[in-house]
Amino acid sequence: MLQQTAVQFGLKPEDYFPDDEWGERIHIHPADLRAFGAKFNQLCQDSGEPLLPVFAAKHVSPLTFSCFSLALWTANNLNIFIQDACQYCILIGSPIRLKHHITPQGNNELWVINHDPHNDKSKVSDLGFMMYIATLIEMIQQATGGMHNLVLKISRWPFNSQLQHQFEQMMQCKIEIGSPIIKINFPVGAETLKLKSRDPDVYSASVPPLRQAVSKLAQHDIILHIYRLLDNEVNLQALSRDKIATQMLMSVRTLNRRLAALGCCYRQVLEQYKLEKALLLLSQPNINLTDIAFRLGFADLSSFSRAFKNWTGHSPTHFL
Repeated sequence: MLQQTAVQFGLKPEDYFPDDEWGERIHIHPADLRAFGAKFNQLCQDSGEPLLPVFAAKHVSPLTFSCFSLALWTANNLNIFIQDACQYCILIGSPIRLKHHITPQGNNELWVINHDPHNDKSKVSDLGFMMYIATLIEMIQQATGGMHNLVLKISRWPFNSQLQHQFEQMMQCKIEIGSPIIKINFPVGAETLKLKSRDPDVYSASVPPLRQAVSKLAQHDIILHIYRLLDNEVNLQALSRDKIATQMLMSVRTLNRRLAALGCCYRQVLEQYKLEKALLLLSQPNINLTDIAFRLGFADLSSFSRAFKNWTGHSPTHFL
């Protein structure tokens, strides 16, 4: 995608992505948006196009991400597309994860979660995140034959309003500002939409290697492992880093070292988990804020409210 985009803007792809690193090879392996950050940002700067990630997204195809994109393209309907995108997303966007969420009203949302530490600009940049989002939306639009009333909800738009309008036009979606988490909202009933590119035979052949690859990666995904352990706890207050390390059959020192290699620490992982869990709980009907505070390990409601406002800029009641 980026090689084609470089050519599109009159630049030499080999100046940014040498063949030995970014050739036209089809492999199943985890990608990390941070790995090519400097070269990618330089490409964006040299092109003179602030929305270069969006232009790059337009070059996505069923074979761009090997079996991952092929499976999504050939799924029977949008619901399977969304579920598979979430289940196998570890292959195409570490440290970004996708989560399928159904609201109490029955609306489908695709949450885009960044597991990098909060506000750490040395990690996935605004441009890198834009490319991930734009590519995901473009895949949806191509696979469905074009979807109207798609809404992208984000916390902020990092560029000027004119570029926001241009993004909306190119991606055929509407942007809404102020969401504590990035998510794509689908029109009511869209999950049953048959994909234009569905092919049962190709889909059946694409899924097994995906499952195998994800299974291997999940065994070594330490953040995913921590999340699973946290999910098993009724109340996080009594849960310590020592207990997590013990359950993972490692020392606290080893746990700290492995998280440090990812550019984060246990506290940051725990904070990110609490934010995601809080948002999920707040979306449920007739929710009690005191119960949420208790389940997340806060001493009282005021402590939870302060933490939540620090995470999102708003109080929990803003999302009820």
